[in-house]
Amino acid sequence: MGNIYDFSVADKKPVQDVDADFKPLPDGEYLLSIDYAEIKETNSGKGEQLKLELVVLESPDGFGQNRKIFMYHMIKHDNALTQSIGRDEITQLAEAVGLPLPLNIQDTSQFLNKAVRGDVFTQEGTNGYQDSNKVKKYFAYQDSQNKPVNVVTPPASEAVKDDIPF
Repeated sequence: MGNIYDFSVADKKPVQDVDADFKPLPDGEYLLSIDYAEIKETNSGKGEQLKLELVVLESPDGFGQNRKIFMYHMIKHDNALTQSIGRDEITQLAEAVGLPLPLNIQDTSQFLNKAVRGDVFTQEGTNGYQDSNKVKKYFAYQDSQNKPVNVVTPPASEAVKDDIPF
């Protein structure tokens, strides 16, 4: 029986170079995909947070595709203000990806593989950590602030006249 696969190593596409220094991406608006979502206990053990891994699909300058941004949003916390901010961020994300409110996030799979635009900024590193990217604001993919939505309306046409009765 012959080979059913016919390919050559010469047909292989070059692999995109990976940015090995992991410098933060430039601030700006990025199209992101939610690749991982989990409710996780905080390091102190006194609260819960929504952990997200966001993958860059599109950037303002075309650089940084497939880079990851890690976000943690507080669900429960001893500090009421911290908890309130975290829940507001989760609500903003839920609205941006079109989840119905009020939100019940017992099952984090409802966030997975959703496209969302994010206003990304660089957070200065502390406690031995390097600078990293964070999302300041989430908004719907269609509600981009920097990319106008072009709606193309087809020209009006006359009704077709024929003898078909329906």
